[in-house]
Amino acid sequence: MKKLLVIFCAFSFALFGQTKKEETAWIGTQNRIENPGAESNSDGYPNKWNSDYYNRGEESNWVSNYGAMSHEWNHGDKMLGLPKNPGNNYFRLTVTRNDEQRKINLRQNILLDDVQSILKIDTVMASFKVSIGSVYYNPANCSFAEVKVLFKSANGKTLDSIYVRKTPAEFRDLDAGTPEAEERGFSVMHEFKTFENGMRVPVEATNAEVRVYCEFPCNKSVNEEDDASDSENANTFFFDNFFLGFYRK
Repeated sequence: MKKLLVIFCAFSFALFGQTKKEETAWIGTQNRIENPGAESNSDGYPNKWNSDYYNRGEESNWVSNYGAMSHEWNHGDKMLGLPKNPGNNYFRLTVTRNDEQRKINLRQNILLDDVQSILKIDTVMASFKVSIGSVYYNPANCSFAEVKVLFKSANGKTLDSIYVRKTPAEFRDLDAGTPEAEERGFSVMHEFKTFENGMRVPVEATNAEVRVYCEFPCNKSVNEEDDASDSENANTFFFDNFFLGFYRK
């Protein structure tokens, strides 16, 4: 009887701890990132986000509607490579070996006025999450994607950061070799991976800057004379479900 009681108590504590963890008391708005899935956009450019390469034209596409640009859609339980709880759009950033299209970025600045007042008296934790996908999976493709959350002081100094870096080789072609993919001549099930990280917010932090950066750094492609080798000469990275929230420790 005592053994059963001990087991029951242990189970109850575990269940209580799990429930408590799920009920995080967020400070202010749960997700501080505005337009986290590119649902709001103007002429295909995501609202609430800025870019240092906005004038490079429409090559990036910026925003992709599911089922329109990347041939992805949702057939019930078969997610076809989409991230968990996808929105109606996702961020779509393309880089190529052409000099004018080697780099692209998006950034958003988030003020931490209400968080700063709490930092003076308590420990505040940051929780960050993002889903990332890639068109190509070829290890010879030199493109990469970086996502950063920079915590800055009032004078602009970076105090600490959260950092994610991904390359095409880290993703899989989810329907490679299937009869459907061979019949249509291309794959549609791009793998999205969700990355999550957290850290203690620096006491002097007044704002957090979310940066998304993609680059194709190679001086020349592996098969430069082969125009058909798209998997080596360019890449499109997908981003969805950005999340940044704060809570007391």
